Amino acid sequence: MQIHFSDDVILDSRRAVILPKQETLVLSDLFLGLGAERRKRPDLIPAGQHNDLWERLFGLLADYKPRRIALLGDVKPAQGSVEGEEAEELRTLFRKLQGPGREVVQIVGHPERSWGPALEGTGVQPVDTYRVGNHTLMHRRRIFVYPRHDPPQGFWINGGLHPLFAVPVPGPDGKEEFLRYPAFLYTGFALVMPPFVSYAQGWEVMQPERLPRQARAWKVLGDHQIGALELPALPPAPEALRTLARPAARRRRDPKAGNAGE
Repeated sequence: MQIHFSDDVILDSRRAVILPKQETLVLSDLFLGLGAERRKRPDLIPAGQHNDLWERLFGLLADYKPRRIALLGDVKPAQGSVEGEEAEELRTLFRKLQGPGREVVQIVGHPERSWGPALEGTGVQPVDTYRVGNHTLMHRRRIFVYPRHDPPQGFWINGGLHPLFAVPVPGPDGKEEFLRYPAFLYTGFALVMPPFVSYAQGWEVMQPERLPRQARAWKVLGDHQIGALELPALPPAPEALRTLARPAARRRRDPKAGNAGE
């Protein structure tokens, strides 16, 4: 399902932005290359969900036939390094993305941290920002503060912060309950994207009362559904839902330190 945001920006319910005039498909946090570190975690995404990512990606390529794919963010955790079979995994991914005559660009917040063995041989060089037509692609953890956009008729498209909205729905006992939905959010300065993979979703639920008056949002209900949110009518989220608990960061073991007790 599509939302025609403007004559040159389409929002797709498969968590993608299409810039038809520039034949560009924009994805945020693709994360098809999970990385060895991610595979060792107990919360690894199920195989069925991983297959769904490929289905959505190939469906987008078949439907829009873009000549350019813009990836916002890394394609695997710790992209600047590889372990085991990761290098070949990522080269295979980029070969499928690039296809015949298709360009792949990658936009990250810190390009110097993303370049490394993971990208050798792919022809991809991460950049900080990338201009497509009147718009500029970025991947930063910000939602309100942006530099003035030039040209003024364009805006920023940001994949570094993923909006969540708590929406009231009738519960099984008739009482009101809240469900959290990923969403596209336009603040008047930037279009902020949901992640392509669900486990990369953000951790802060948007509070409508804190958004700019001109803000607009569209919740993603599934691969085939997307719907506008009436932000002025959306009640404040319960305090318990405003912030999700982040998983504890895993401490990296220094191989030079040896094992404890040695």
